[in-house]
Amino acid sequence: MNQADLDRIERELSTMLAAWAAASLVSGAGIALKGHRTGRAQWTSFGRQTAMWGVVDAAIAGVGTISRRRRGALDIVAVRKQSKHLRTILLINAAADIAYVTGGAVLAVRGRGGRSTWRMGAGDGVAIVIQGAFLLALDTTYARRLQQ
Repeated sequence: MNQADLDRIERELSTMLAAWAAASLVSGAGIALKGHRTGRAQWTSFGRQTAMWGVVDAAIAGVGTISRRRRGALDIVAVRKQSKHLRTILLINAAADIAYVTGGAVLAVRGRGGRSTWRMGAGDGVAIVIQGAFLLALDTTYARRLQQ
């Protein structure tokens, strides 16, 4: 792998995440508003949770883009090191994604959460499952592409 390959992979990853973030933010806000207007609490919680994930994903995509643009030319050793580092991050994220899907599924099935102030419900759980599943697919796809 050379720097052009690494740059392309990082650009694709940031672009995919930014597009998902935008879709999550816009659709989540719309669903939350519709749920609020119609009194459907699960729609409201699903939309709110989806929109919040969109904000976080947008921030992560933005940081990735800024980091890549600020980086100068890399020699082959630095490219390998950066590639390995990114792959490690993606694999750690994939493990977290599995936890999100699992936790979201439990929340979706059990309805209301524990004694938390947030009182997350089934709508939150379904949104977390969807977000975690997308991120798991994204992270594992790009980690696989970075294998050496």
